Amino acid sequence: MRHLVCLNLVVLGLISCSISTSLPTPSPPPAVIQPTPGIAVLPAPLYVLDRGQIARIESDGATRQQLTRERIEHTGIPPISDMDLHPTAGIVYVVGAAAGDRLVRTTIDGSDPQIIYDEPGHQLSAVRWSPDGSAIYLRFQNNREPRDLPDGLYRLPATGGTLELLLADDPVDNPLNPSRLVRSYAPFLWDPTGTTLLVESFATFYDDCELVFWHPQDKTLRRPVTPEGTHSFCGEAVWRSDGSAALLLIGPDTGPGVWQVDAQTGQATALSNDGILARAPFLIGNDLLFVAVERVNDGFSFTLTRQSPDGTRTPLRLPFREIPLLIRWAPDGSGIVAVVQTNSGTALRWYPIGNQPAVALPQTDEGVSWLVWGVIPERG
Repeated sequence: MRHLVCLNLVVLGLISCSISTSLPTPSPPPAVIQPTPGIAVLPAPLYVLDRGQIARIESDGATRQQLTRERIEHTGIPPISDMDLHPTAGIVYVVGAAAGDRLVRTTIDGSDPQIIYDEPGHQLSAVRWSPDGSAIYLRFQNNREPRDLPDGLYRLPATGGTLELLLADDPVDNPLNPSRLVRSYAPFLWDPTGTTLLVESFATFYDDCELVFWHPQDKTLRRPVTPEGTHSFCGEAVWRSDGSAALLLIGPDTGPGVWQVDAQTGQATALSNDGILARAPFLIGNDLLFVAVERVNDGFSFTLTRQSPDGTRTPLRLPFREIPLLIRWAPDGSGIVAVVQTNSGTALRWYPIGNQPAVALPQTDEGVSWLVWGVIPERG
């Protein structure tokens, strides 16, 4: 899955220059409790991609319902590879098949599945709903011989139909020794107004990924303007509500901080304090939330942090030590859900703001590979 690869690049960027020649001393696991059925701990349902199927974890953090039953065609290869959720348009996901990928749309509870795209030899990934739910944006790769469409970023009507090319991958400059300038493109995150799309621009032949701005009005790309020796990191970002700017992870290869980037000019301005390594930017009003990363003697610690407009930083809970591979802030900023690395694999955790212990959320032995928050229920 392209998304988790990009997120792992963020993690590797934070730790690559801090690994010593000796193995770190294992640290004691953080305090973790099991959820109680019927007692709400999450502010909204959580949709996860686990063992190649989509499941919903309810607000009690204990009740888990599998929503899809896609057939496993090849042992060891998950049937569903990518997914996205829209609060009114429903769920869209990619099913891998021997002949070619197919795109399926369901209601928000996984019912009434409808195949909206299915062509032999076509590979689909990085599916993203448009903000209004009228279209689906995705990455397309062509495995047909001869090829009938170029690889790149495409749009498809939500009801299905013909793929529309929006941004083709760069042509290979030298087949024997291609450069990092040859880029491929995948949709990442729309601004709430539907005006600008953040796009993953990754080197086709190297592990190198950055976020850039794509403007559908004039079909142009704009890279963030950052200081020399720095670049944007793929995997985590958030838009301001008016679509004027996005908060990106920007920094040198040793690790990023949070920067604000103007969507029109690309000009980047540092938000998190100098010297602070950061993950998972988020906004609550005018306050910046992020996960501060600190190097310690035997590894790293991770602290949920609030930064006010005047630069004052406040820790929101005690640090935890398990390395988060995937982080999602709750829609109301009340905590994060994270897929964390453990000694035996991965675990799914809820880290609420405050002094409460972390909560272990259900997942299979294979572990969650992607997750999306549902809508916070209205209170009566």
